[in-house]
Amino acid sequence: MSRRLPQRAGWALMDQALFGVSNFLANTLMARWLEPAEYGAFAVGWMILLIGFQIQNPLITEPLAVYTPNRFRSAPHIYQQQVVRLHWLLAAMASLIFVFLAWFQTDPAFRGVYLGLAIALPFVQYAMLARRICYANLVPRLSALGGLIYLPLFVLSALALQEMSLLNAFTAMVLMGLASLVSGYWVMLWWKRGSDMGAMPSPTKNFGIWFSMFRTVLQYHWRYGRWGLPASLLWVLVSSLPYILLVRLHGLESVAGLRVLENTLAPVNSFLSAFNSLMLPAFARASTTAALEGMVWRYVFFFSAVGVVAWSLMSWLHEPIFNFLYGANYQGISHYLLWFALIPLFTWFGEVFFSAFRAQEQPRWIAWLYMLAALFIGIFGFLLIDRAGLLGAVITILATQVLLAVLALTIWLRYGRKLKR
Repeated sequence: MSRRLPQRAGWALMDQALFGVSNFLANTLMARWLEPAEYGAFAVGWMILLIGFQIQNPLITEPLAVYTPNRFRSAPHIYQQQVVRLHWLLAAMASLIFVFLAWFQTDPAFRGVYLGLAIALPFVQYAMLARRICYANLVPRLSALGGLIYLPLFVLSALALQEMSLLNAFTAMVLMGLASLVSGYWVMLWWKRGSDMGAMPSPTKNFGIWFSMFRTVLQYHWRYGRWGLPASLLWVLVSSLPYILLVRLHGLESVAGLRVLENTLAPVNSFLSAFNSLMLPAFARASTTAALEGMVWRYVFFFSAVGVVAWSLMSWLHEPIFNFLYGANYQGISHYLLWFALIPLFTWFGEVFFSAFRAQEQPRWIAWLYMLAALFIGIFGFLLIDRAGLLGAVITILATQVLLAVLALTIWLRYGRKLKR
């Protein structure tokens, strides 16, 4: 495993680079082509996609990464096929909710966003699940090759719609969903071809056996998700509160500015996310707490070093970066990057300890920390955003990530060696 780690890390970096470039280009092109209010609507849809992923994550993808190498290691592929079926069940329910919300919208922009999400969300999450299956089986190569399909398919389709003056928040969401479906289907097809799938019972011919297996998977995932889901929902609250407060207090244009700042940091987050995707399965495979602790501190040092370098470069080059990416748009907020570029440093510092808690099947610590963070934003963030608008949102997000990083470090130093699976 150690001999193959550099190769796997290389494929993981390539995968995250393609995934990050795709998302980065999507937001950059929308920011350049759409009016600020229309791009603000797209940013709201993007935020909802992230919320959907955070609901899927503790119920589907995180348990998959934790359980594949231990509890279901004797039949990982049969287990993962059941997880895919669980995804489609939950995704169908989510699509119905978005159709219901679109029906009651009076603003055409928001109606289009919700209808686009009803189509896009199941397919985007399907592609994300396919990628996580690759990482759980330590074959990020397939995930990277899927990214090679998604990137040109989405970008070229978006360019074509722009030339026909048909590009808007709705069509952009639909394009994301369709490109994700093609990419995810290709990854799953080749994963099945290259794996020993075992004797998978048919839900039509052997319903009793199939349902028993599905119920077992559902029980294990809920056992993990009963704490992981509140943690993710609280993360959603922490992440979306600045957007919600901005759109209510200062309008869609302020939301567009915040999304532009986040998009500018996307390459840094994608680079670190490549190592984060390998981190949780590696932590879950640690045979002893001492081995886990050693990996934790190595990741802390690495993420911190990358975060410091990224902040130095972005704070120094913030004006040319904005000019290159967004042209004349959003130049007035480029100096906010001096503060905003500190966020990845503290976010990924804390994420190392969060992954360690997840690997030890202790997501309740994460839930408590996000609860404190939500209270912090609800009280102090509201006051800052109300008075300072976008700048208040920037300071609020940075202060929240500093708080989470410090608290996660404190809990790990105090309880890390005592946590048991």
